[in-house]
Amino acid sequence: MPAELDQDSLAVYRAILLHQEQAVPELAKYLAMPEERVVNAVERLIALTLLKPSWDRPGSLRAVSPALGLEVLVQAEQRELAARQWRIEQHRAALAALAAEYSAQGASGGLTGTERLVGMDQIRTRLEMLSQECRIEALAFHPSNVLSVEGTEAAQPLNQRALDRGVVFRSIYLDSISKERATLEYVRWVKERGGEIRTAPSLPMRLLIVDGASAVVGEGFEQGRPTALVLTNRAIVAAMTALFESYWEHATRLGTPAPPRNGGLTPQEHELVRLLASGAKDDAIARTLGIGLRTERRMVAELADRIGASSRFEFGAKAARAGWI
Repeated sequence: MPAELDQDSLAVYRAILLHQEQAVPELAKYLAMPEERVVNAVERLIALTLLKPSWDRPGSLRAVSPALGLEVLVQAEQRELAARQWRIEQHRAALAALAAEYSAQGASGGLTGTERLVGMDQIRTRLEMLSQECRIEALAFHPSNVLSVEGTEAAQPLNQRALDRGVVFRSIYLDSISKERATLEYVRWVKERGGEIRTAPSLPMRLLIVDGASAVVGEGFEQGRPTALVLTNRAIVAAMTALFESYWEHATRLGTPAPPRNGGLTPQEHELVRLLASGAKDDAIARTLGIGLRTERRMVAELADRIGASSRFEFGAKAARAGWI
């Protein structure tokens, strides 16, 4: 992951650019900043190529122009975004292959380390067992912006006991939970007790990984009853964990504004445009983002107005030219 242009780095860059100051002690004095922080900031600026070797004073550094610096930072962000997308696609391909293998062998067939649960009773009983067994870390995707009151009330005592044992909770919810008061209250409850919470525009599945050894994946419905898979196959759990880490790396901390993407899009808007470009229908996009159909259509209309498109075909063409997809 590339270095970040934090406040210390920006202050040091400005001092070198505008005042030609070079020496760490003088920079520290000028900025009223500890020398260690100055050194760390200089190292970040070098990593970002905002500081380069001086032509006039060998052994010294010079600040690149702000215009070039901006271009460098944008290119670095674009490379990182492309790398992240490549990693996610690799994980998706691996999981798709595993899913195909599982389907070919049948739910009760030869894929070792697989248990199929049918109905909420079986699922909750198994989750209770895993909660009791968890000793290190629990990782979770929550691809729904609405948590049931019954579900949160059942989860709170289990989560509290796990937190008391020192279990680390890392959970990713949808960006759209900010509109759901009850869900947000529960998420804040977890955060206040030490859980780490981030949000993302969309999530690929319902997922729980316990101690890197077991993964519970929401499968769908059978005769109106929810189904899930409990996976303990080491290779599959490792792939699931890698997928989680890819999303976690670029998810937004709860309560922190998400940085805009290309064209000033929010992460949620960027995901909406991506889904539109893939041919997804409005209702499917709304479900993926955890928003209402009306909200999804309003967002599409606002984005079309922003880019000056009068039809979806024109929207797609202009979005591609604008770098939105």
